[in-house]
Amino acid sequence: MTEPITISVPYKGAEKQIEIQLQLIGYTHRIQAMVNDVPVLFEPDEERQYRAVIAPEHWESGQKLDPVLLQAIGETLARDLA
Repeated sequence: MTEPITISVPYKGAEKQIEIQLQLIGYTHRIQAMVNDVPVLFEPDEERQYRAVIAPEHWESGQKLDPVLLQAIGETLARDLA
């Protein structure tokens, strides 16, 4: 694992600061982001886009997350990590 960093994500006309941490797993990776105090994993899919995954133990609090924000984070990761 690497040290956490903060990225800027455009969201509803402003920049939202999100803390992320890269996790290397074999030949691939995933990125853990803290979104409104909920850990969300972003994993690359076959098309090199990131999908958000919320662990079952965080599902109830994760349902309150805005899908638009999760999409914005995934798009920012795809753009900045390409």
